[in-house]
Amino acid sequence: MNTNRFIKKQCMNSLNLVGAAAVMALSMNASAGGDASVQAYIIEGSGFFGAPGIELGRVGLVDLSDPSLVTSVALAATDLRFGGADIRPGTADLVAFENTTNALRTLDLISGGNTLIDSVGYMESGVAGMAYSNDGSVVYVTTTVGAFLRIVEADADTGAVLDVHNILNFVVSSLAVVPEGHSSLVAGDLYGLAASFGGSLRLINIDLDTNTVVSQQSLFGIGFTPQFETGLDFAPDGTLYAVIQGFDEVSPDNFVEISSHLYTIDPLVGSVVDLGVIEGDQTWDAVTMVIDDGVAACLADINGDGTLNFFDVSAFLNAFAAGDLVADFTGDGMLNFFDVSAFLNAFAAGCP
Repeated sequence: MNTNRFIKKQCMNSLNLVGAAAVMALSMNASAGGDASVQAYIIEGSGFFGAPGIELGRVGLVDLSDPSLVTSVALAATDLRFGGADIRPGTADLVAFENTTNALRTLDLISGGNTLIDSVGYMESGVAGMAYSNDGSVVYVTTTVGAFLRIVEADADTGAVLDVHNILNFVVSSLAVVPEGHSSLVAGDLYGLAASFGGSLRLINIDLDTNTVVSQQSLFGIGFTPQFETGLDFAPDGTLYAVIQGFDEVSPDNFVEISSHLYTIDPLVGSVVDLGVIEGDQTWDAVTMVIDDGVAACLADINGDGTLNFFDVSAFLNAFAAGDLVADFTGDGMLNFFDVSAFLNAFAAGCP
C-alpha cells in the first residue's frame, strides 16, 4: 500500500475513533463552571529522604471535598524529587521545583514527563517549597541550609536569581502566596509551614523586605506528629489547605507512619480541620500540593467556553484534519493516533 495513503487511512480511522468515543464521553460531560468540586494536584516524592514505596514524580488530582478520591494524571519524571509546585498565574502551566537538581520544570499533564525551564542558584538539595507571585513574574523557592531558611526569588521565565533571603531558626517545607481579594489576609504576602525538631508545625508569615518572620501561629488539632514534608496552598475562595504526613507513637519506642492527610487551616488562630487521609492509608507520602484554579485541568476545552461538549470535539476534529498543531496534544510536533488518544483522555477527565 502507498505510504501516504496508509497514513491518511490511519488518520481517518483516528478521527472516526474520536467521534465514536466522544459520544460516550459526552454522557459523562463535566463543566468548568458547574458544580464540580475544587481539586488539587499532588506530587509524590517531595521528601529528600525517600521512603520505600514512594513513587517519585507520581501526579494525581485529589478532590478537596473528599480526599479519598484521587485520579492519577501522569508520571512527571522518574527518580526526581519535586519539592514544591504551583500553577503559574495567567497560564495553564503546572511548574514544579525539582530539589536534587534545583531546577524549575514544567510538568506535562497529558503525556507525562517535564520540560526544563532552568536551574536556580544558591540552593541546596533538601526539603523544599515553591510558589509564584500573584502576577506570575517571580517564583519563590525555599530550602533549608544549615541552621537557616533560604528563600530565593527568581525570574519566572528564566530562573535567573533576583534576590536571596536567609532567615535564622526556621525549617520551611512549603510556601503559599495570599491571593488577590482575600477577606482577612494581605494579598501577595508569603506564608509557609515551618517544622520544629520538637514535632510541631507553625504557619509563618515571611517578610522578604526585612528577612524576618512577622507572625506565626502554632497549628493545633493535627492528631499526630508531623514530618517535615508538607504541602500548602490557597483555594480560589481564600481557604488555606495543607497536606501533612507524619508518625504516631503507639507504644514506647513503637512508631507507625501516618500517610498524608488533607487539612484546612485558619491562618488567624492556627486551628486545623482534618478532612481525611488522601486516597487511602500508605498510598501518598511526602506530597507536594497545588490547588487547581480550573485552567490547567481543562485542556480539552479547545474553544475556551468553559464547557466540554460536542463543539470541543468538532474543534479538535477540524484542527486535526487541517494539520493545525492545536490538536498536537502530545507536544511532539506531529499529529497522529497518540494525539487522538491524549485528547480523549483529557476530554474524559473533564473540568473541575
